Amino acid sequence: MFDADLLEEALSLGNNRMSQVRSKISSEWPRRSTRPDGDGKARHPLWDRDSDTWFCLHCDGKITGVQIAKNLWHCPECGAVPVDILDTAFWCEDEGKSLPPIGDKAKSDISKPEFHVVDDRPKLELNERNIVLLMRSALLDDSTNVSERLGALLAEITVDEDNDVWIRSKSDLWPDDKAPTQAINVAAQLGIEIEWETMWSKIPFH
Repeated sequence: MFDADLLEEALSLGNNRMSQVRSKISSEWPRRSTRPDGDGKARHPLWDRDSDTWFCLHCDGKITGVQIAKNLWHCPECGAVPVDILDTAFWCEDEGKSLPPIGDKAKSDISKPEFHVVDDRPKLELNERNIVLLMRSALLDDSTNVSERLGALLAEITVDEDNDVWIRSKSDLWPDDKAPTQAINVAAQLGIEIEWETMWSKIPFH
């Protein structure tokens, strides 16, 4: 979106769509909900109440009738939906008379869009489930035949509170002298320790 031509085209499409949405909403709401009277009183689109001062259930401040109508009955401060916009601040002792006015933060100047640079690089959350999945996948990479693949799938993988790993493989399915190279490499990349142990078990089938 840093390309000027692409940004201009995207804004044009977005503005046209916004106008369509606003027109559709305005046609379904009472006229006074989107057009306050001369005293600044606007009618709530869900309840038959008129007022020149409104309160958001989530913000400690006053909203004028002109503000709330302009922003299609979403709070200019936090974006709360119309059901949370009330004509009395019942949670205050003075019913909101002492609350300061909320600034008009509705986006009126759409020619100057706000940019937020997002780091979209993949991030790995180290938790027990993800570590077990990575270790088992590494064991499958180390497997060279059906027996070893079965051993990788049946291996017991335990993760302690420090995210260190303990793997117990079945000696009937995984050779005693074969080290889990890929699992060791993955553990090194994750910065965790790995303990490897083989145990005897009955062959599951002949």
